[in-house]
Amino acid sequence: MGRYYWGDIEGKFWFGVQPTSDLLEFGHDESESRLNVWIPFDDLQDIAEKLRTLKKAFRKHGITFQAFMTRLDKGSTKAKEAKTAKWQTMCREASLIELGEKILIELKKKKDDLYISGDY
Repeated sequence: MGRYYWGDIEGKFWFGVQPTSDLLEFGHDESESRLNVWIPFDDLQDIAEKLRTLKKAFRKHGITFQAFMTRLDKGSTKAKEAKTAKWQTMCREASLIELGEKILIELKKKKDDLYISGDY
């Protein structure tokens, strides 16, 4: 269950917090029936800068992105905390950063444009 993306990178959108349109934060839609995103290699520096900005903005929550992800991985979230609007916002922002990092890593590795499709 869930929505996936595939192509030059593969993964699953974060359930309940991450819209499919996050792919468009880093690329351009080339289709009307399914999300088909093209991410030019020439945008690598812009994407890296966008990620720096997103990570800096994430600190407004009083925790770095990396520390937040470590906390999620350890499962140390309290049930009542996970229900708060702030927690949902943090998950939403973290999901965008994580997707951007995957894209940046693959752009550097491939040294060419990326093509990614996703379910709406």
